[in-house]
Amino acid sequence: MFTRIIYGDSTAIFTVVAFGVAASIFITISWRALLMKRPQVERYENLPFLTATPTCAEAGQDGQAKCEATPQLRT
Repeated sequence: MFTRIIYGDSTAIFTVVAFGVAASIFITISWRALLMKRPQVERYENLPFLTATPTCAEAGQDGQAKCEATPQLRT
């Protein structure tokens, strides 16, 4: 029943297409990273540190910790 189905050609096509898609995505991302302007690179390298992180003091007499958000910037 399945003797007339050819598996070799169809699986090779899927492998080549998958490799082509993955390679084109990698090349596109690499090309865009290489063409970035210096201010954009500096903005992206500090990006995780631009978010405010809470700094908590010790709990007072009421048992509540006092937290305030202060930005943690990398120097």
